[in-house]
Amino acid sequence: MSARTWRFNSSPPHHSSSSFVPALGACKQNAPHPLDKLAAVRAAPYDPVRPLYRALLVFDIVALLILAVGLGEFLYFEPPGQSTGLKATIAGVYLYDPTADSTSGPDRRTFIRSEQFAAVVNWSSLPQNIVVDARWYDSFEAVVGRVGPGTPEQLAGQTTIPVGLPAGLKYNLPGQYVFVVERLQGGVPVEVLARRIVLVERE
Repeated sequence: MSARTWRFNSSPPHHSSSSFVPALGACKQNAPHPLDKLAAVRAAPYDPVRPLYRALLVFDIVALLILAVGLGEFLYFEPPGQSTGLKATIAGVYLYDPTADSTSGPDRRTFIRSEQFAAVVNWSSLPQNIVVDARWYDSFEAVVGRVGPGTPEQLAGQTTIPVGLPAGLKYNLPGQYVFVVERLQGGVPVEVLARRIVLVERE
């Protein structure tokens, strides 16, 4: 064998560039297209019921909070097992003159801001062996007028309980005012003996 022949035969096999075309084409076919990726990550369809459901859920939470506050207020004023069946007598709620410390006019349930008013209680309708007081609460549940605590005999000279004006103001705040006569035990209200609700309207 000649040197020329040996060099020819010993040379590594030569591959044509065309032999790589099918493999390259297969890779291109297997590679995901960018548009296919976008199609796979599509936005979820809009559900019109979801916002309504969330709004109802918020209302349900607010309703539960209101119910919890109301239940807490009821338990605060009237704890279970403390009822005696006693009832205090509220003669009425009248216009009040702070200068003369007297009331006038008929029993009323509504007033305007510029009108001062007071409740009148008949303490003699209660037994003398209990401790009681009387309070006015405004719309913010703040005590804005009070007499007591004491026995009905001790409070006999304090039958008129006016609503106090807010500090720095000339008139009452508008809203609902609640007057309660309570029986106390250990310095804590345990039973409501009478209640009246008054509305102060804007002028």
